[in-house]
Amino acid sequence: MTSSSPPAGDKSVDPRKLLRVLNELFNEEDLRDLCFDLRVRDPDVDYDNLPGRAKKDKARELIIFYSHRKRLGVLVAAIIDLRPNISWDEIQLEESDEDPTAGSITLPPGLSQPQDKSKTLIASKSFTALIRLMSRPDMRNAVIAFQKDFEAASEQIALMNDYKLVHDLFQELENRYYLIFNDQKRLPDDDLAWDGITINEPELQGKIHDLLNVARTATFATEDARWTEQLKTIGEDIRTAVEEYNYDKLKTGTSRLFRVLNRYPSRVNAQLVTAAGALRLDSLVDAMTTINKNLAEIDITLDTMIEEIQNGAEALASLDERLTALVKEHNAWQEVDDEIRRVKTSLYLGIEELENSWFDLEPMTRDLVNGQPEEWAVSLTKVIDKLNEALAEKGFVTVRRTFLQYQSQVGRRFRQVDLNLLTLCQELQRVGESLDLVLRQFHK
Repeated sequence: MTSSSPPAGDKSVDPRKLLRVLNELFNEEDLRDLCFDLRVRDPDVDYDNLPGRAKKDKARELIIFYSHRKRLGVLVAAIIDLRPNISWDEIQLEESDEDPTAGSITLPPGLSQPQDKSKTLIASKSFTALIRLMSRPDMRNAVIAFQKDFEAASEQIALMNDYKLVHDLFQELENRYYLIFNDQKRLPDDDLAWDGITINEPELQGKIHDLLNVARTATFATEDARWTEQLKTIGEDIRTAVEEYNYDKLKTGTSRLFRVLNRYPSRVNAQLVTAAGALRLDSLVDAMTTINKNLAEIDITLDTMIEEIQNGAEALASLDERLTALVKEHNAWQEVDDEIRRVKTSLYLGIEELENSWFDLEPMTRDLVNGQPEEWAVSLTKVIDKLNEALAEKGFVTVRRTFLQYQSQVGRRFRQVDLNLLTLCQELQRVGESLDLVLRQFHK
């Protein structure tokens, strides 16, 4: 029998090959059995609730479901458990193939996205070692003892992924909104603007559809669902406006969409940061370290596996340190940004409110830039000094212009930290997938 544990390599699953496997080797009842098996760990998986009527359509939606959640490896493991003759090699993405699931984060101009994924890869491989370890009855209990720690971390990482998925979909929806809005500005004078709107409207509807699908998962079941109802109505109104070439109805629909985009993405981002802050990677580090110690006592011949698990524990500790630092810095910049926004609303009346707030804003900002050698910190320090001088001279125009420079540089750094945190949350999904593969072994 072929093992359902993943290979040690770094290749991704190819969803196209996976769809071919499900379509050719699974009938409808087989697919129902697969969904039933998957529901042990993921209650959101339900065959009857998968969109589509034909078996292939439902298989495709199942793959999309796990692809969005960065858990295709879990789906593959369940498939191989039911069809042991299938190997991981058959559905892996080859180096020459273009990865159709590769997500991208749209970067604001000048911002960079960190690319180092080595720590998550090392941690992931250590969990693969645990799967191999659990095939030995004398070692299984050493791993199962930490089931609750693995489950808690897996659930929290999955929660982070759901928030990040919605965050990214809102970003894509905003891009589609601006494509339509830019054409809308030419109306009613230029009737040809409807051509561009007609082309982009189906894509906008697709993003709304994706958002509403994600919002039906357990993560969002107990939250304020007002934005989902608003999006549904907005999508219907914009579709009708385009079908009827109704400028007034289109203008109303896009205005309502702008309000949603201006309000809810920031809330989702705050929920993502909260979820990241609640992730206890240190518990995983303790679990892996203890497992390693027990292994050494049970069987000293497992040197290679012990080293692999120890490397994973060290990688997780590094990820925990990085995540903790990013969440702390993100929250600090958020506090500065909130105060800046409050001050800016009164700045056109005078500088008194800024003078009062600067007693807090200056030390808060300096705490974040002190000791940082990067160009952003040096530049921001100069602007802080310049704003101090302007406030001392009390020249309204100079103070206002310098404050706007300060706001711009703070916002730029805040966006970079936010991007770094989002990227790390995405990288951690590799760890989450590996954890889920370990947890599957507990039910066998």
